[in-house]
Amino acid sequence: MTNPWLEIPLSDYESHISMPSIAQAQMIAAEFSDALLRYSPESVAVIGCAGGNGFDRIPAATRRVVGVDINPDYVATASTRYLGRIPGIEFHVADIQSEALPFAPVDLIYAALVFEYVSLPEALANLSRVCRPGGRLVTLLQQPSATMHAVSPSPYASIQLLCPVMRLVPPAEMDACAASCGFQLESSRSVVLESGKEFIIPAYRKGG
Repeated sequence: MTNPWLEIPLSDYESHISMPSIAQAQMIAAEFSDALLRYSPESVAVIGCAGGNGFDRIPAATRRVVGVDINPDYVATASTRYLGRIPGIEFHVADIQSEALPFAPVDLIYAALVFEYVSLPEALANLSRVCRPGGRLVTLLQQPSATMHAVSPSPYASIQLLCPVMRLVPPAEMDACAASCGFQLESSRSVVLESGKEFIIPAYRKGG
């Protein structure tokens, strides 16, 4: 089975999450900015970087930026947009659940709406290897709703390809699996969008 993320055009994805009724692009960028301000990392890796949402908020103090995505077309577009604009930026096409990641460890890993589509043990083990001791993993997890579809309806039909593979991750499961890979929960809070969808933003600190 082909990974659906390889079949969704970037234009569909970006248009979908930017719709006012969904507003997830704005949230993803805002939470990324918040993590950068909170931890002031010299290096950051963005997992599931797509076309580079939030990259325009990266401060000069962050001297190395790594963008990672499974879709080579997404990475190509992000490269076109940001290579030469952000010093110390690099991009990699990789599946975080099935292969060792080809970059040196970083101070902060940001992975928004990623763990719903991967095997947690494999993905977190690979991410642990590229997080420095004392570094952070910040993620964004969608929570279930009794009244809303997990994948929001929109005019962009390709997005519905995600329905069969999306699995909402309970925060307790995420915390336990992260701990087994060396990430200790440091903080957690929730965000509720105007649509009514709720998201949990846990931050973990790498031991060692």
